[in-house]
Amino acid sequence: MNNSDSDPLIERFEQALRDDSLLFFDVEEFEEITDYYLETGQLQRARKAIDMGGAQHPYATVFAAKMARYLVQSSQLEEAQEAIQRAEGLSPNHPDIEWARGMLMMRQGKTQDAIQSLRKAIQNSDDPFPIQGTLASIYSGAGMFLHAIRILKAMLQEEPEDAHLLYLLAINFDMANRDDKALSFFENYLNDYPYSETGWYHLGVAQFRQGQLEAAGRSFGFAITIDEKFSAALFDLGRLNEDQEQYAEALDYYSQSMEHSEQNGYTLYRKGVCLQSLNRNAEALRIFQEAIELDEELDEAWIELAVLQGEAGNALKGVQNAQKAIALDPDNPDYHMVAHDLYAQLGLQREAAKSLQLILHALRVENPRGLQEYAGILVEMSHVDSAITVLEAGVQRYAEDPEMWAIYFGFLWSLAADLPPAIQGINDSWLRFGEPFHLALMEFYPLACTDPVVAQIWLLPRE
Repeated sequence: MNNSDSDPLIERFEQALRDDSLLFFDVEEFEEITDYYLETGQLQRARKAIDMGGAQHPYATVFAAKMARYLVQSSQLEEAQEAIQRAEGLSPNHPDIEWARGMLMMRQGKTQDAIQSLRKAIQNSDDPFPIQGTLASIYSGAGMFLHAIRILKAMLQEEPEDAHLLYLLAINFDMANRDDKALSFFENYLNDYPYSETGWYHLGVAQFRQGQLEAAGRSFGFAITIDEKFSAALFDLGRLNEDQEQYAEALDYYSQSMEHSEQNGYTLYRKGVCLQSLNRNAEALRIFQEAIELDEELDEAWIELAVLQGEAGNALKGVQNAQKAIALDPDNPDYHMVAHDLYAQLGLQREAAKSLQLILHALRVENPRGLQEYAGILVEMSHVDSAITVLEAGVQRYAEDPEMWAIYFGFLWSLAADLPPAIQGINDSWLRFGEPFHLALMEFYPLACTDPVVAQIWLLPRE
């Protein structure tokens, strides 16, 4: 149903409420009015329409089914169960009964029963569209994304230009990890509706996730050409440029996005990241502070503030902000790593050591190989010190594992920045663990074993 501004029936009903006057509506009109308020979540007015309809048409059985729906939506579940039973006695074939029962089952966690009831409601309804929406939401919430996609496609047959339906469909394609299907769907959709900015946008999102960056840029561009104030497309053009390390361009798109939407912390955070990448740290610091003023739960902005404050020599303030990020996301090992570095900068060795243990706990890694992989990722991100920190924590956890020591000292050797400690560590580990250590080093760092100095170690006798 259209909104109240454009629907004469709803406007007439609301005028009657404003004037506190009694206007006559027939049963079908009251049904339509009630459905509008139930489907838009205006429950008080839905109840008013049900009560007025029942008063004007006391022998109409339909309002019992509407009351059941109202009670479910207003979370009066025991009353809803009783209302469903009353409605079945008065109008057993009304589709609203199974609709209400399906929603009640959903609230009670009986997903399969809810699905069966909603399917029955759809079969018996002259207007299945809103019931299909409820069924699609249940499928999506239950992780049955392909079923949700099928229902949403059917709904689009009736309302092909409904932007919200396109959005829900795109989400379910994403959750089902079917970007390929999203691509083909939106390409076909745009053949029929080439001026749909929403269609172009979701095609661009799917292309972006598939790594088709140039095509994604074109699709976002078409969306903006159709609607120059399309803030989501402007934002994702910012992300696309940021991913391509075109930080100045990304900043511009983020700024344009915020001109056409409500200020939000996450877009400010992304601007701050770009400013950091452009070495405009003072501006980045200010932007991150603005971001957390808008969204105090934006852990990404808290941690970036901590990093910048540490680099500026204000490690104490940095630690405080790192702890705020950790409180919001305690399982993020990167946050504990930042805290460790800041504690070390302050000379707080006990707190730094505790952070090492928290890093390992957050990583949930059960073997040294996983730690080596994570350290390798950190090196690729130019976080060498953090990689060393991870492996230091590893040798504390796996102190009796020759594989862990081989990974640690092999890693230090591979850095070639301070070879004597690495060589000494290899020597000590050979004497301690013997051949298991030798074999592990050969597996993880074969080049280290060819080092002439290291090769001499294997000749040393072990007691």
